[in-house]
Amino acid sequence: MPTKLTKLDHFTDPPTSAQIMSPFFQLFLLHITIAAAAQLRPDLYLPTCPNAESIVRDVMNKALIREPPSVTSVMLLQFHDCFVNGCDASVLLDDTPTVPGEKQALSNVNSSRSFEVIDEIKEALEKVCPGRVLSGEDFVIMAARDAVALTVGPNWKVKLGRLDSLSPWPEESNEIMPSPRSNASCLIDLFKKFNLSVEDPVALSGTHSIGQAGCVSIMFQLYNQSGTGRPDPAIEPKYKEMLNKLCPTNVDQNVTGDLDATHRASDNRYYKVLFLSILLPTVIGFLFCRRSRD
Repeated sequence: MPTKLTKLDHFTDPPTSAQIMSPFFQLFLLHITIAAAAQLRPDLYLPTCPNAESIVRDVMNKALIREPPSVTSVMLLQFHDCFVNGCDASVLLDDTPTVPGEKQALSNVNSSRSFEVIDEIKEALEKVCPGRVLSGEDFVIMAARDAVALTVGPNWKVKLGRLDSLSPWPEESNEIMPSPRSNASCLIDLFKKFNLSVEDPVALSGTHSIGQAGCVSIMFQLYNQSGTGRPDPAIEPKYKEMLNKLCPTNVDQNVTGDLDATHRASDNRYYKVLFLSILLPTVIGFLFCRRSRD
């Protein structure tokens, strides 16, 4: 039976430190070990839904072909879920007349996407394995892993056996989730509270290798950084010219742009351009700081 975990749990067979920092490793991995983790195992659904993993991967592959950025959103969806009171699928809960869900929390409303992909996975699993055999969180974790593997990233076995939360945590989401304007020091301190190292937010930022950013996320940095009425001086000039064309002052702020030239592959180009200072610090949550390049 799936196990309800109340903290950030060990949801993968953890890679080595060198693998985490590998340019091909783009997914944020949680490394907190708790007692209940021993009850999780990768073969949990083998007797009841033996094709579960192939079903999830098939849906993710179709999503990648249809809309490549959607797989990035699935990666980040797991982060948004697990960072708030553990991996419990609470981020999937919709609003009710009396209880607001997490989807519309300020920390999620412009960040958490691809819920339709998760719905497709659920429907596909129900057709083959009726009766809600899998927990929502378990197939979210499978999908996040597949998002990495299908974009030329690494593959790994995920440990399964979590129960889904019956209650959302919208207030906690707003209190705990980092702001896109958080600086490096703030993020490092926040991750330390969960016993996570500096390497973890760096690995998390790698999901942007296949991501896109909306103009809504960068307008203040292009035109009014810190209320100065001027652009952020940290943006490389030629890159700023490109962004100004993509996001002029009168643009539809839902317009999006790629964060690197190889936006369909989880590769190391993201980190290379990061070192060249031609990525928006705000878009990547200031996960890289010139003063902390080590």
